Amino acid sequence: MRKSGRLFILLGVALALVAAVLAIVAWRGGSTSPGEGGQQAAKATVVVAARDIPANTVLSADDVEVTEVDRSTVGPGSATSPGQVVGMATSGDLVKGQQILAANLVAPGLTFDLAAGHRAIALPVDRVNALGGMIRPDDRIDIIYSVRMKLTRVVPSEPLEVRDTTAGYAQDGGLTLPPPGPGGAPTYPYPGEPGSRFVVEDTTDGNPVTKIVVQNVRVLRVIAGETAVNSTADPNAGGNAEPTPTAPEGAPALLPNADLLVLEVDPQQAEVIKFLMDNDGSYQIALRPQGDDGAASTTGVTYDQLVSQYGLPVPKTVRLPGGGQ
Repeated sequence: MRKSGRLFILLGVALALVAAVLAIVAWRGGSTSPGEGGQQAAKATVVVAARDIPANTVLSADDVEVTEVDRSTVGPGSATSPGQVVGMATSGDLVKGQQILAANLVAPGLTFDLAAGHRAIALPVDRVNALGGMIRPDDRIDIIYSVRMKLTRVVPSEPLEVRDTTAGYAQDGGLTLPPPGPGGAPTYPYPGEPGSRFVVEDTTDGNPVTKIVVQNVRVLRVIAGETAVNSTADPNAGGNAEPTPTAPEGAPALLPNADLLVLEVDPQQAEVIKFLMDNDGSYQIALRPQGDDGAASTTGVTYDQLVSQYGLPVPKTVRLPGGGQ
C-alpha cells in the first residue's frame, strides 16, 4: 500500500515538472522578438523614393519603387502603390528610401504642364463655344474670329482725307472709289504716307469678316462656370420657353453660365487672343480631331465671298414707277 502511494506521488511530481517545463517554453516563445527564430514580423507594402528628389518635382514611375517593411514602421498616410503618387508633385525634398506620404504630395500646378516657350492664358467661353461641355484637357482647338471691320482699320497706309472745317474728318456720301489699277496697283490708289488716317468707310457698322486666327492650341484645363440655382419662365412665352436663370432674393444677379478654357499658347498667340477678347467681335471654338496638328489654309469669309464663291443669292432690284405721285 505504501509502495503504491509512493508511486503515485512520484508520478504526480513528474507530471508537475513536465507542466512547468512546458510553461517555461511557452513563455519564452511568446516573448521572443519578431524575426528571432520564432514568429515572422508582419510586413506591409509601401512606396519609397528611388532617389533623392528635390521639392516641386512631378513624380514619374522612375522616381519611386515599391518595397516591404515591418508594419510597425509604416507611417500614417503612406502610399501603397505607384499609382497613388505618379503625377503628383513633391511639397518638399525626399531622400532615397524615404516612405512617400500623402503629406509629401501636392497637385501639380499649371507651370508643370507648359512646354518650353509657351504660356497659359484663360479664354472665357459659353456653353455653345464649350461644345456643351464636351471639350476636355489635352484637346486641341482652333479659334474662329468674327468682327465688323471699317476701312479706317484695314488700309491705314493708303489714306484719303475728307476734311470738314467744323468737325475735322467726315465722310463724303457722294465719294466713289475707283477699282484697283493693273499690275498690282494699291487697292485704293490714293497717295499717302504710311500711318495716315483713312477716312472712307464702307458702312456705318462695318463689313462682317470671319477667319480662323489661332490654330492647334492645346487645352490645359476646363473650368466649369456657375449654374443658376433658381429659374423662372415667362408664362406668356408658351410651353417651349427656356427658363431664365435668377438669383435668390437679396443675392447679386448670377452671371450667364460660362466656362474657362485654360490654353497653352506661344507669346504671339497670347497677344492675338488678348486682342480678340478686348475688342468688338465674337469668337467660336472649333475642336480638332485627335492627332491632327496641321495648319489649315482658309480664305476667311465676307459677304462678297459668300456671293461669288458660295452662291449666296442676292435680292433683285425693285423698279419703282416714275412720274409724280
